[in-house]
Amino acid sequence: MQPPLHKKVRAVLEARIAGGELRAGDRLPAERALQDEFGVARSVVRQALAGLSRDGLVVSAYPRGYVVLGPRIPWISRLRLLRDEPWTVLITDVKEAAASERVAAALDVPVGSPVAERHSELRGRVTEDSWGLGLSSYPLDLVDAAGEAILLGQPEIDYDDLERAFGRRIVGYHERIRARLPTSTERSRLHIAHSAPVIELARISRTTTIPISYFVFIGCADCFEGDYLVQP
Repeated sequence: MQPPLHKKVRAVLEARIAGGELRAGDRLPAERALQDEFGVARSVVRQALAGLSRDGLVVSAYPRGYVVLGPRIPWISRLRLLRDEPWTVLITDVKEAAASERVAAALDVPVGSPVAERHSELRGRVTEDSWGLGLSSYPLDLVDAAGEAILLGQPEIDYDDLERAFGRRIVGYHERIRARLPTSTERSRLHIAHSAPVIELARISRTTTIPISYFVFIGCADCFEGDYLVQP
């Protein structure tokens, strides 16, 4: 099955950003220019740009189009990696689990409710050093069998997949970033000292009415910096 046109346009623009053809601070071509280049409708271009914006690769500079923020890592788009080494994200486990108190509070579901858990690890592609650990949780009571198959069956999922699984559009996020000392498990998996801090990013993705995703990323503090662009 061929991917939707907006994903093809988005992938090309993302590759240009990742490869340095489009650098941080550059302005993207106008929608009309992109429409002509790719031979697609204006709505397709706007979907692609919305996806890039949601992933933290570009930001809207209305009425002057979009400005490039630079390459980002899926799911931790507000953190910039302070490493020159190429990276890779591994999905280390996908399973159904019972919602803990923290997950239940974030997703506004009862403790013990079924959730899909997706565990991931961010590593250097050359050294294979572990730089960060991720855990995404999704409420299974809110999806049908097809949605459950997406959350528990696909090797990788993005925000478009989430919207398809829940049949709802993501319209906002609640995000918190803090520094703290690592747990014993985090020290062991990240190979860091007891006194070395980690960065914890916690993000709740919401539709107009409900939260559908809770993502927690734990990263080595010397590997990342927060990177936000706030427009006046």
